[in-house]
Amino acid sequence: MITRKIKLALLTAAVIIFGVLTSSFTAAAAEYGVCTATSLNVRSGAGTSYPSVGYLAYGDTVTVEKTLKASDGGSWYMVTFTKNGTEKSGYVSSKYIDVKNTPSQDDQTTNVTDKSFEKYLDSQGFPESYRPALRELHRKYPKWVFTSQQLDITFESALKEEMVLGRSLVHASALASWKSMEKGAYDFANGKWYGLDGSWVAASEQIVRYYLDPRNFLDDTYVFMFENLSYNKDIHNIEGVRNILADTFMNGNFTCPDTKEVYDYAETFMEAAERSGVSPYHMASRCRSEQGVNGAPQSLGTVKGYENYFNFFDVQAYATSTMTAAEMGCRYAKTTNPAYLLPWTNQYKAIVGGAIFVGTGYITKGQDTIYLQKFDVSDDGNGLYFHQYMTCIFGAANEAAGMKKAYSEAVLNSALEFKIPVYKDMPATPASKPVSSGDNNDLLRSLSVEGQKLSPSFDKYTTSYTVTVPSNVSSVSVKATALGGAAKVSGSGKVILKEGSNTVKLTVTAASGSKRTYTINITRKKGATLKKGDVNGDGTVTVVDALEILSYSAGKSKLSSAQITAADIDKSGSADVVDALTILQYVSGKRKSL
Repeated sequence: MITRKIKLALLTAAVIIFGVLTSSFTAAAAEYGVCTATSLNVRSGAGTSYPSVGYLAYGDTVTVEKTLKASDGGSWYMVTFTKNGTEKSGYVSSKYIDVKNTPSQDDQTTNVTDKSFEKYLDSQGFPESYRPALRELHRKYPKWVFTSQQLDITFESALKEEMVLGRSLVHASALASWKSMEKGAYDFANGKWYGLDGSWVAASEQIVRYYLDPRNFLDDTYVFMFENLSYNKDIHNIEGVRNILADTFMNGNFTCPDTKEVYDYAETFMEAAERSGVSPYHMASRCRSEQGVNGAPQSLGTVKGYENYFNFFDVQAYATSTMTAAEMGCRYAKTTNPAYLLPWTNQYKAIVGGAIFVGTGYITKGQDTIYLQKFDVSDDGNGLYFHQYMTCIFGAANEAAGMKKAYSEAVLNSALEFKIPVYKDMPATPASKPVSSGDNNDLLRSLSVEGQKLSPSFDKYTTSYTVTVPSNVSSVSVKATALGGAAKVSGSGKVILKEGSNTVKLTVTAASGSKRTYTINITRKKGATLKKGDVNGDGTVTVVDALEILSYSAGKSKLSSAQITAADIDKSGSADVVDALTILQYVSGKRKSL
């Protein structure tokens, strides 16, 4: 018999044990996850072999119930979630779920914002290849506004235009893979690049492709090449301008050589912004980029023959056969145009007047980002491609980095607007930046089809040719040699020809890795239709035709495909001794027909 004391002791122990057990089941914090995929299948079991029972969108939240292993060893979560007001459950790959503890109110608010951001990206028409970078920028700076500029031109057509000689340049000391070897860019006779603007040379297709692709610059520094450059007094201030000019010759005051008046550089840029409508940060960054931290002769008023004439924005500053870029810029500074405060006989007029020039010449014509001032790809009634402020291929990126330096944390966390181009038919992935010191000589020195004539005649810059051969030519030998000593050629050698059209492609790979493909379209004429047994095509079947077959079968002669068809009396697929004997029987009268 159990006494009352023992019963109480057992009850107390049970309560303690139950309390411990209860504590062990509730101690683990609930987990939730956020979907990181654009669209994620929810399946009826743990693994891709199970059917889909729904899907999660980017930013959707789930409760993680447990973790399982799929048959392939992958980790999967059993989750519950709410979709369209209905609670559902299923299994998803753990790779696409960012697991956290119980969400705070801030987390939940952020998640709602992220879902709204995805819908915004949809409404703007940003391709998926843009979105990972834009999501990261949105996470860092949730107030930033990204506007999609849908262009009515393809990426490849824009690239072709930017490769027009003189339109995109790099400095002569750049990597060889950055420099073009196209027609007019490189002097093969003397082994050097032509100077197209002083010491600047034509940029290679690889480096132009890299800088033209907006997706390569969607980080929190280079994204500023897409910033709207209109002046905004709520964002742009004199402290930001001073930050840009701090380590340059424009830090502090200047004295006008003609009026002897003293001005502050930063204050001058702010006044220029008020009068031109252009961002003072953009103008300060541009002058810093154009003139360097120590100043150039055109910004110091020391160009020989044009002393005390200034051109801070390098307006009309391009080299000619008789004048340097600085001289041309100062020649423009010496002209008269009250609208731009010309002549620019002091620093104040050059900065304010130059800002007005930039504002009326570019910003108000739709080229209101640094990117669009380098790449004139937005047709706002002004045409395309030719109206470009700079030829330096990396100029927009350099200016963007300078712009970033101007912004305080308060400004960075404000609602800055970025207008980002989207071309038609964008490449699937962004172009990579060339890093090779090898050159881009992917040209051929010679190309020939042995015994045949190329049309047109070979030229190293021409990549498409045609050749026509008789019906009895069943193969040709294609010969090619590379112009560059380190270049490799593939695709040459013996080519078997079928009747009709044949395409031969030869690829030249330069030392830098760049490739150029030459194409030869070879047409082999079709042979005349011959009646059965008339192997030599003389219109009659005689002993001679049998002898033609015997010679062919012995390997002493060749027959065209039409001749083989005529000789193949028994339709065995070949012309042989049996066919020759059949013809002899026919000629002797022992066979009435073939």
